[in-house]
Amino acid sequence: MNSIAPHVDTQSPFGTYQAGDAVRFMWRLADQHKFRQSLRKFFRRISARFYAGPYDTEVEGLRFRIYPGENYDDRKMLAKGRLPEKQEHKFLQELLKQGETFVDVGANVGTYSLFAAKAGMKVVSLEANPVTASKLQFNADANGMDDLTVIVCGAGAQEGTLNLWLEPTNSGFATMVKDLTTGQWAGDWRPVEVQVRPLDALLRDAEVETVDLLKIDVEGFEDRVLLPFLRGRTQEAWPRVILLETNCRDFWEEDCLQVLEECGYRVHAETQDNLVLVR
Repeated sequence: MNSIAPHVDTQSPFGTYQAGDAVRFMWRLADQHKFRQSLRKFFRRISARFYAGPYDTEVEGLRFRIYPGENYDDRKMLAKGRLPEKQEHKFLQELLKQGETFVDVGANVGTYSLFAAKAGMKVVSLEANPVTASKLQFNADANGMDDLTVIVCGAGAQEGTLNLWLEPTNSGFATMVKDLTTGQWAGDWRPVEVQVRPLDALLRDAEVETVDLLKIDVEGFEDRVLLPFLRGRTQEAWPRVILLETNCRDFWEEDCLQVLEECGYRVHAETQDNLVLVR
C-alpha cells in the first residue's frame, strides 16, 4: 500500500490507508526505550523507509491520517495507540470548558486542537507550515469538527516573513530560531519562507475576541508570540490558562516565565517539556 500511496493525501476519504500488523510492530519496535538510542534510530530508519505512511487510525476517539516517517506525534500515536504528551493532556482535561475558546499556536497535526474540540471548545489552530496545516485540516474534517478554524500563518512580534526551518524526519518540530538547528538538534534542516503576523492581529481578523486557553509550542519562539500578545491586551482579556512549551527556553530572547509570574500566572502543572499556568 505504501509504495503506491501519495506522499501527502488530503483528498482520499478517511479509511483509505490501513496500518497492518507489520506496520504497527515496526513502529512499536522503533519506540522501545529499553533499546539504546542508536538501535532505536536504526529501527526508525528502517520503518521510515518502508512504512512512512500515510495511515488512517483512531486514537482516543479521534481520527488522524498519520505520516509516521516524518512526524514525531504521528509515530507516537501509531506506536502507543494514544495521543502524545499524555501527562499534558491529562492536566489540560480538567481545565477545558465547553463553549470556551482554545487557541493553539504551533498546532502541528492537531493532537491538542482536536482534543479541545472534542471537549466542546471553539478552536483556532495556527500552523505556519502549509503542508502540516493541510494535514491538520484533513484531520479536523475527518472528525466533522466544524467549530475548528485552521489559520495557515506563523505568529510573531511583528508582521513580515521569516524562514521556518524544517527537518524531514520530524515536520512537527519546525522552528523560526535558526540557532536551534545546530548542536543538540542538528539535522538536515531546510528553510521555507512563511508569513508571520502578531497573534492578536490574526485573531482579530478571525473575529476571535476571547481567548480562554492558549497553547504555544513553537520551538524556542514562544516569547516572541506570547509577550507581545499579552502586552497588547488588557488584563481582563488575558487567557485564563496557558500551556507553554519550555524545553527550548534557552533560545528565548526574553524570559516568559518571569513575565508570566509578574502577570499573576501560577504553575498549575509541570512536565519535562511544558508548563500549564493558570491565572
